[in-house]
Amino acid sequence: MTGRTPDSRRLRDDTRSVSITVNYALNLVVATMLIGGVLTATGGMVQDRRESAVRTELSVVGERVASDLMAADRLAEVGSAGPGTDPTVSISVTLPERVGGTRYDVSIRTSPAVIVLRSDTPEVTVRVGFHHDTPVEETTVRGGNLRIELAGDGDVEVVAA
Repeated sequence: MTGRTPDSRRLRDDTRSVSITVNYALNLVVATMLIGGVLTATGGMVQDRRESAVRTELSVVGERVASDLMAADRLAEVGSAGPGTDPTVSISVTLPERVGGTRYDVSIRTSPAVIVLRSDTPEVTVRVGFHHDTPVEETTVRGGNLRIELAGDGDVEVVAA
């Protein structure tokens, strides 16, 4: 007699407890892979939507700045038409400090006449053209409240308010 009982042989061949543990572990791995795949797939879509939203908001901000810049240009032209008068032009422009949750810069360029808006994260650049007869100073300011003024030298300039 070897000392083995029929019960010990039955327990040694029983793999049910291992099957439950392995089955549970495999289910966890599959669920983790599925969740990871979903997050990876939707992460790129969220980034694309954010870039699109920032681009749209920057376009709107650029149009507002261009409109006010052209209005200041017209006011400077009309004001300088009078003999012996110094024109005073000052337009306050209320803009958001952030678009799509990110900071942005407003750059005024004159050759060609374009306003370049550039966000930090995500990096999005939008260009909006404008027309001017009065000389405009090239500058770059941080997004937020701005002031468009006629400087002492007769140039229109954009400054942070």
